[in-house]
Amino acid sequence: MKRRLAVLLLVPFMAAAAHSQAPLRVACVGDSITYGDKIADREARSYPAALARLAQGRLQVGNFGVNGTTALSTFFRTWTDTLACRRALAYAPDVVVVMLGINDLLGFRDRLDEYPAALRDVVARFQALSSKPRLFLCTLTPIAPPESAQDVNRLIRETMNPAIRAVAAETGATVIDVSAVFPNRMELLPDGLHPTAAGAEIIARAVWAALEPLTVATPQIRPAPAAGPVDLSIRNEALAARDRAERWLRDRAPDADREPPESAADVAALLPLLAGTAASADRFEAYAALAKALARAGEATVFLPDGRPVAWREALLHQLVQHQKIDARGGGYWTDAGADDVRATVCALQALAVALGE
Repeated sequence: MKRRLAVLLLVPFMAAAAHSQAPLRVACVGDSITYGDKIADREARSYPAALARLAQGRLQVGNFGVNGTTALSTFFRTWTDTLACRRALAYAPDVVVVMLGINDLLGFRDRLDEYPAALRDVVARFQALSSKPRLFLCTLTPIAPPESAQDVNRLIRETMNPAIRAVAAETGATVIDVSAVFPNRMELLPDGLHPTAAGAEIIARAVWAALEPLTVATPQIRPAPAAGPVDLSIRNEALAARDRAERWLRDRAPDADREPPESAADVAALLPLLAGTAASADRFEAYAALAKALARAGEATVFLPDGRPVAWREALLHQLVQHQKIDARGGGYWTDAGADDVRATVCALQALAVALGE
């Protein structure tokens, strides 16, 4: 009886110990969507406030959103020129969540080619801190109603979100795909732009899903999700990347050799490419060969060398979208150290087509 009682007393202690680490300091960086503009009682119902509530003490969340701000350098709207920026840096965060870009798109569409560098500057300011925070970059919420905002939402899908993914890949940040989970409905975006409290809750849940593993002292063991159809959001971004690349090729090499490379002899050696690692030389030719070999094998999920299961089609599309370069005319291409840009782009398009199941 005493032994049973001791075990019962240990159970809540062990559960508490799993979350006994100090709360992580999280800086939420952004514009009016982060600030919580148009939300009644925004101090308690903005997405950073909802994130703190979901975390139940495991996060200490600071809201550093400023209405109307941009990543781009502008006369009076640049986020990095605000008091909120100085306060966010002084906050010495462990984690930084950035969601900037809507105002860049709405107010400075002719300067969107400058957006990736501006976003990299925001990331660099935090990466220079002694606290060495983890950086998370959010894709953007849509503009409503969808039928009258098609052009803007297309730019979000085809220009802004790919730029965010590319900056994340270049800087080592992690993408939180808010676009994929935020429904384009007027009840969530009553003025067409600013989320309601319910919309802020959707954003907060997406952010919490990304941050929760950081708050657990011991590794979480979770079953691998069943691989299904390629996620709609990354599929749309991949299709946009393909259109950009086809335009780029037509301008430079209309008769480019499209002969696919041979399948990889050693598929296992190339699997780290799905996680963004492995040799950089002839990387996109390797992607094409890997895609062809995996499609022939017929398995939807593969295991990386570290044991992590991944849905390879989605993982491959993420890598291709992240690494596409966009030129000043809106064309897209891929480049690596081992081949000319035309060959690298042709190989990337072959890999993309296989990953899409075409």
